[in-house]
Amino acid sequence: MRYDVAVIGGGPSGAVAAAVLAKAGLSTILLERNLENVKPCGGAIPLGLIEEFSIPPELVEKKLSHMRARSPKGRTIEMHMPNGYVGMVRREKFDRWLRSEAEKAGAVVMEGLMDSLMPTGEGWLISTLGNKVEPFEATHIIGADGANSKTADELGFPPNELKVIAMQQRFHYTPEIEKFRDIVEIWFDGEVSPDFYGWIFPKADHLAIGTGTEDRKHSIKALQKRFVEKIGIKTESYLDEAAKIPMKPRKMFAAEKNILVGDAAGLVTPANGEGIFFAMRSGKLGAEAMVRHIKSGAPLSAYEQEFRKLYQPIFFGLEALQAIYYRNDRLRESFVAICADDDVQRITFDSYLYKKMVPAPWSVQMKIFSKNIYHLLKGR
Repeated sequence: MRYDVAVIGGGPSGAVAAAVLAKAGLSTILLERNLENVKPCGGAIPLGLIEEFSIPPELVEKKLSHMRARSPKGRTIEMHMPNGYVGMVRREKFDRWLRSEAEKAGAVVMEGLMDSLMPTGEGWLISTLGNKVEPFEATHIIGADGANSKTADELGFPPNELKVIAMQQRFHYTPEIEKFRDIVEIWFDGEVSPDFYGWIFPKADHLAIGTGTEDRKHSIKALQKRFVEKIGIKTESYLDEAAKIPMKPRKMFAAEKNILVGDAAGLVTPANGEGIFFAMRSGKLGAEAMVRHIKSGAPLSAYEQEFRKLYQPIFFGLEALQAIYYRNDRLRESFVAICADDDVQRITFDSYLYKKMVPAPWSVQMKIFSKNIYHLLKGR
């Protein structure tokens, strides 16, 4: 069987890409290694994403406008979103729905682990491990198979340079953690993560608690254990998850005939580790570029150029923030103190909801700049 496009990986980026391709009339196969896979992910999505992709209300288990940042010394800053909310989704349900949308659009969805890509002159012959899926051909490929993308390796893309190992545990609600049912809490604490943060994300029937680090000197299991201890949880988790998350875009993620999207392209933001939004946006932008390429010969490089134009300022700003404030507990203490400022919160949330850099009045910029300098000096 020959397809116009094979999408390797059935997470949010791959599923969105497959749906766009199929709707445009291109023969598309979506290959996912495990249709029952549970991705270790906090599952937070912004309002802008919910609106753009018409996410059904039943998939958004929580709509949270109240957050709390916690410093190494235990100082907490309450933060409120007056103009929107963070939506909480459960990845196994969310991904399944996205794949079903691709299937409704006409994409063929198959379960199998990609084993090899063999050039055929006109495209690629794709085989799966154990021949779970009969070998098939595709003229173009979209790699959407995560941080350790084998597709990217086979196609010769430059490597993902920086990866965080993340671990998350799920806990059923008990009286001791009931207080977290309706609030997102973020811990900036070296005991929880020496270079990232810990998160507490509430879902309908459980609490998702996790942390991450790129520092190989620290055991992710030990960090997670300490986090759970500091929260005061005495019960056992019912599900433990772990995965690598890329924290920097690849130097190139669009080639002459093939592209990468989502985690495979390294499109997870530094500092906050947000990936679902950029996965789905890259899946959509990449697939639209693929449609133009196949139908009119437009270069696929336009996809990467458009993505970088839209989101490079966000990636750059968050990378700088992480480099400055996540180095030690004194600086993390200062960072949480800055979060108390109303203007900082407003700009942060307005930018988060729709992923646009929101300009602030000159007086506000100067005030925030001055506070940053003060807290940096204090942190040092």
